[in-house]
Amino acid sequence: MKHAALHQWHKEHNKRIAEFHKNHEIEIQRGENGNGLLAKWERFFYNNVISPLKKVK
Repeated sequence: MKHAALHQWHKEHNKRIAEFHKNHEIEIQRGENGNGLLAKWERFFYNNVISPLKKVK
């Protein structure tokens, strides 16, 4: 794979990942990320750490 092709693929990949994370954050805010233990920890961490940090900015 040539460098230019790899660079283009990586740019597109980064866009897909950024979109996924944006959508996942919205799901967490709505409480739609599931009921499992990991999902509960994820919501707890988001609500108690990440969300307050975003409000400070």
